[in-house]
Amino acid sequence: MSVRVRCSRCQAAFLVPDDMADRAVACPKCGARQEASTLSMPSESLPVARPDPEPDDQPDEASSVFRPSPEARERRSSRRKWIAAALLLLIFAGVAAFLVVWPRFRRRPLDAAERVAAAYLQALVDRDEEAQGRLAVVADPPAIAGFSEPVRDKARTRSTRGSFAPIAALHRKIEGEYAYDPAIGRFTPRNPLGPAAETLDALHEAKADAETSGLYDKMKSGDPDDIFDAAEGLGKVFEQLATTTLAPKRILPTYKMLVDEAKPPLPDEARALALAVGESPETWDALLKRPFFTLKADGPFIYDRAEVVANVQDALGSAGDPPVPMRLTLARFRLEGIDTSWRVIEARRVLAQPETTTDDQEPSPGGPGR
Repeated sequence: MSVRVRCSRCQAAFLVPDDMADRAVACPKCGARQEASTLSMPSESLPVARPDPEPDDQPDEASSVFRPSPEARERRSSRRKWIAAALLLLIFAGVAAFLVVWPRFRRRPLDAAERVAAAYLQALVDRDEEAQGRLAVVADPPAIAGFSEPVRDKARTRSTRGSFAPIAALHRKIEGEYAYDPAIGRFTPRNPLGPAAETLDALHEAKADAETSGLYDKMKSGDPDDIFDAAEGLGKVFEQLATTTLAPKRILPTYKMLVDEAKPPLPDEARALALAVGESPETWDALLKRPFFTLKADGPFIYDRAEVVANVQDALGSAGDPPVPMRLTLARFRLEGIDTSWRVIEARRVLAQPETTTDDQEPSPGGPGR
């Protein structure tokens, strides 16, 4: 037999065993301690519970027989499910937002070429000539006051690999026939009498052809038409001499000329490397710390070339001037124990191209003519 009691604080109804009558019990809902009395009261009546002066005590769950209704249990379970689903959605949304936003705030790691470019730009800002010489072979470095993070232009990245043996064979042939003159940056024949004899033979042959064709007679005739024909014939003679015997590639060739005239022709990879050297031999001499044509190794080579772009603040500009893009060209060459590492070989500002209008385009409202 139990007695039904209503809490005087929260008005919640709960059951109390008969043996707990006239004793203090705790409300299972709010925890307030109650004193229930069943003396002279019918079992259907609800005794009035008197609040205990110590409401902060923990409820005595062993003595409480409060039973929520099935509807209350279902509502409470439903609320918990909705709360759990909402929390899961919030967690998923937070993770997705983190994955999207984090790469934008995370600092992108620089590759080897970008690190060298950033170090060189910092050396320019600091006016550190020792670091500039270690990181670059630029003869006239630009003056800058600041720069942004450099980014490699992947579309302009090149890597050439091949055998150096054909180039080494060409170098041995050049060494046997020519001597390099650094004052003029060209090669001179080791036996100058050979080209001189060829030149004399070509001149005598041209003179004999002129006499046979009556060129001198036309010049003596005094007829304007004959003189014009004679002048045209002499022009052809000199043109032939300039492209054959007296051609610079035969008398004072450059390295690029020797590569172009190599017999047999160099393979594509070796030719690409040799022509890159021929375009700027001074840069390669500084990069290798020796003339390129003195290399005679026959192993494999790797030639990497990259371009990096960064916005720089001109040191000679005004404080309010916008940054200017600067393009840095870097190179790395490896061959049998030779590794130049990444070095800056060129640094140039990229100037904005002026806008041009064609004849069919009308001038802008703020342009000329208004």
